[in-house]
Amino acid sequence: MTRFAFVAVLAALVSSASATINIVERPMTLYSTVSPKLRIQADKATFAGILEQNIELKFTPSLKNTAYNLSIASDTVITLTLNAGKKWANPSTPDGMTLYLTELRFHGGENLLENAASVATVIPTPTILRGDQNLIYTTGTSKLIINGTNFKEKGMDLVFEPPLERNKDYILSVKSDTSMVLTRMSSAKWREDPGPLKLRRINTGAGALRVDPVYGGIVVAEVQANLGTHGVTVESTPDERFYQNMGELVILGTGFNETHNTLRFANGIRGKGVNYTTVEHTKELIRMKLGAGSSWRANPSNLPGPLILLAVDAGGGFVPVGPTEAKKGRTVATIFETPTIVKNEDPIYQTHTHELWVKGTGFTRQTYTTTVVFDPPLDSTGDDPDINVVVYNRTHMKITLVEGKKWVKLGTNGQVIPLKLESLNTGAGVYKVGAVVGKVHTDADDHPSGVMVTRSAQSLYQTAAIKKLVVTGQGFTAKTGFTFSPPLEKGVDYTVQFVDEKKVIFTLRKHKKWRYEGGALLVKIIDTGDKKIGKVTVGSGGAGIQVASILQDPQIEESERIMFASHTKRLVIRGTGFALEGTELTLNPTKRTAYEIESLEMTEMVLLLNEGSSWADVVEEGKFQHVMVTKIDTGAGEVILEDEGVIVAKIESDVDDNNCDDSCEWALDGVCDDGSGKGRYWWDDDYGGFYGYDDNSEYGYGYYYYGDDDFLAPVCDAGTDCTDCGGPTTPDKKVDCDNGCQWANDGFCDDTRTSGLCDLGTDCHDCGPIGTSNFTTWDDDGWWDDDDNYWDIDETFEYAEGRGESKEKDQSSGGSSGFVMILEGMVYLVGAVICGGGTFLAIQAYNKGGLQHYQLAPTEDPEMEMSGRAAKIPITPDVTYTN
Repeated sequence: MTRFAFVAVLAALVSSASATINIVERPMTLYSTVSPKLRIQADKATFAGILEQNIELKFTPSLKNTAYNLSIASDTVITLTLNAGKKWANPSTPDGMTLYLTELRFHGGENLLENAASVATVIPTPTILRGDQNLIYTTGTSKLIINGTNFKEKGMDLVFEPPLERNKDYILSVKSDTSMVLTRMSSAKWREDPGPLKLRRINTGAGALRVDPVYGGIVVAEVQANLGTHGVTVESTPDERFYQNMGELVILGTGFNETHNTLRFANGIRGKGVNYTTVEHTKELIRMKLGAGSSWRANPSNLPGPLILLAVDAGGGFVPVGPTEAKKGRTVATIFETPTIVKNEDPIYQTHTHELWVKGTGFTRQTYTTTVVFDPPLDSTGDDPDINVVVYNRTHMKITLVEGKKWVKLGTNGQVIPLKLESLNTGAGVYKVGAVVGKVHTDADDHPSGVMVTRSAQSLYQTAAIKKLVVTGQGFTAKTGFTFSPPLEKGVDYTVQFVDEKKVIFTLRKHKKWRYEGGALLVKIIDTGDKKIGKVTVGSGGAGIQVASILQDPQIEESERIMFASHTKRLVIRGTGFALEGTELTLNPTKRTAYEIESLEMTEMVLLLNEGSSWADVVEEGKFQHVMVTKIDTGAGEVILEDEGVIVAKIESDVDDNNCDDSCEWALDGVCDDGSGKGRYWWDDDYGGFYGYDDNSEYGYGYYYYGDDDFLAPVCDAGTDCTDCGGPTTPDKKVDCDNGCQWANDGFCDDTRTSGLCDLGTDCHDCGPIGTSNFTTWDDDGWWDDDDNYWDIDETFEYAEGRGESKEKDQSSGGSSGFVMILEGMVYLVGAVICGGGTFLAIQAYNKGGLQHYQLAPTEDPEMEMSGRAAKIPITPDVTYTN
C-alpha cells in the first residue's frame, strides 16, 4: 500500500508538470519602481505541491528573477514582490507598457504556457518638483503650474492640504508629461488664510502615492493674502461702440493704479504704443487711445463683437475681472467693422432702373441696422420713402427704388449726375465715405408710337398661384407679344388675357415658374403685331423695365426639436425662401402675440418667446404637443401649407425640464456656461485675428493664460443657462449607451459606474448598456484580500524572501487519510533538510532586508496606497438602443 501510494504521488507530480496552463488575463496597473506586488493567477490549481524555488518565469520585456521574490499565495495564485532598487519595467511614455508572462516552467522542465499572457500594465512613477518659491494670492492668482514627470490626463487625481476639490475649486489641465495647470474656479480660494499649499498625494493610474508623509506633503506654492491691488473691478460697458480703427476707449471700474496698469484683453491687443496707448489712469477709470494703423479687433468678418478685458495688473499681478476658467471677462466696448464702399460709376436711369447694389464692407443688419445718407438726398425712412434698403451680408446691400419715385428728385435736366453715398451708420455712429455708387442718367424717350410699359414692383412667388401677373402701360392690343427676362414662352410657361390697351394679365401654367430663382422679372421688348410699328424696345440702355419682383417659394423644414412650454425661450425655424424684407408665420397653437422675430435669414428664423407666454399649453408631465407652421407670407401673400402644416417643434411640459432657466450671469451669450450642453465647443470669435505675444514678455501674459484655449469649464450651476445649453433632450429613440467618452474603448469602464471620468452611458464598449452592465471589478471576488496585508495603510512596505504568509488548506479533499499520511512522510523524509535550510535562509534574509521605503523623487519619504479597479470587458456594440 505504501509503495503504491508513493508511485501514485510521483505520477501526479509528473502529470501536473506536463499539463498545459492558462493564465487569467486581468493585468494589474503598476508603478515601475514603487508598486510592491504583482499577482499572477492560473485558471486551475497549478501550484499545488510545488515549491517556490522550483518555479521559473520569463517575461517580455525582460524581468530577471533577481528583481523580485516569488511566493505562492494559493493553489492558483503566485505573488511577485519587487526587490528594493529594482523596476518592473522601463516604460518610455506616461501611458506605460504591457508586461507579458511568456514562459512558466516547473523543475526546469518544458514551458507549460499555451500562450503568452499580459499580467500587468507598467506606468512610470510620477515625480513632483517642489514649488515653495511659487508665490500666489488667495484669489488674485488664477492659475498654478505644477511641474514634475510622468503626468497624464486620464485618471490623474491630486490630494491637497488644505483640501481642494477638482472641478469645484479648480480645473486640472495636463499640458505635457512634465507640466500640469490648475485653474482656480472664480468662486474658490487657494487657501482661506495665508500659508503653504501642499500636494499630499498623486495618482496617475496605479494608486494614490503619498508625497512626503513625514512633512504632510510637498509645498507646490506659497499662498499670500490678496494685496490692495487685487481689489480691481471692471464695469461692463457694451453700449460703448467703436469702429475698428477709431475711438478713444474709457474703462470704468475701481481699484486701478493711478500711475500704471497693465491690461490683458481676450484678443491680445497690447499697450505701450503697440496697439494702444494708455493716456490717463485714475482709481476709477483708464483712458486708452488707439495707435495709428492698429485696430481694436483684427478680424472684421466676426464683427460687430465685444472687446473683452480679461484681467488687470494694478501692481500686484494680474487680477481676473471675470471667471477665467470659462474664458470670460468684461465687455468694455462693442467693436464694429470699419465701413468701406466700392466705387461704382455704372449708369442709373431716373425711373427705369429699379435697383442698385452697393458693395463694400462692414454692413450690419438685425441687431444693428445700417442707415445711409445719399447726395442727392434719398429718403429711406418715414411715411413716404424714396428707397428701401436691404442688407444681405457684411459686403452687399440692395437699394430698391419705390414705385413712382426717382433717383434724383429734382430731375437731371439732361445731365449725368453722380449719386454719392456720403455716409453710413452701421451701429457705431456716422462714418463718412463720400463714394460714388452710380451715375444717374435721364430715362430714354418713349417710342413715338406711344407703346410703353409701366414699371411695377408687384410681388409674386415663383410658382404659387396666389396672384397673377398684371402688366400695365400703353398701346396694347390682343396681338401684342412680350419678351421677358428671364425668358418665358407664351403657351408653354403662361397664358395671356387681354383686358384693354392699358392692361394685360398673365397666368402661370402648372408646374412652371416665373423665375428659377428670386429676382426682378423684366419686359425688354413689346411686339405690337403691327407691321408698321414692329417691335418696340422698352427701358433705357436696352435693360428693360421691371414688371414684378419674384420671390422664392417659401418652404419650411420639418423638425421635432424638443422644447419646453415656457422655459425654452427660442424657437429656430429653418427652411428656404425667407425674405429679409419681412417674413411672417402663422403657428398652431402658438399665438402671434406670444413671440417676436429675433433674427431673420434667408434660410433661418429665430422666434423669441415673450415674457409670460408659452409655446403651447402643456401642463401634464410626460405629455407633449407639436407646434406647426400652417401659413407663411414672405411678401407676396399668405401661402397655406399642405395638410395641417409643418411640424417645427415638440413641446413638453416645463415639469420635465427640471426648472431649466436663464438665471446664469453669462446666459444668452451664445456659449453654454452651465456645463449641461453636449457637443458644444469654444470657438474664439477673433480666431485668425490674434495679436501675437511673447510668453516671456514683461506683460507676463504667457503665465496668466497658460494654455487657456485647451478647455472650457462651466461657471454657472447646471440648468441656469437654459437657452445657450438647450436643456435636456429626449430623442424618440433613446440612446442608452454610446462611446462618446474620451476614454471609450480602452478596456476599462470609465463612466459613473466606476471612476466617473465620463457621463453615465458614454463608455458603452467598456461598461455595457445602462442597467445591464457587463463589466466586473477586480475586487468583486476578493481578489485583493486573499493572503496578506497588501492594502494596509502604513508608512512602509514589508518584503519577504519567501512566502509572506500562510493559509490553512483542506488537505483531505480529493484523497484518503492514508494518502495524506504517506505524502506527509515523504515531505518529512525527503524535504526536511531543504525545508529547514530554506527556512533558515529566509529568516536571515528577512532580518537583513529590514523595512524598505519607496521614493517618489525628488521628495523624501512618500507612501503609497492604492485601490485597484479594472474591468473584464466582453465586446459590446458601439451604440445600443431601448424601445
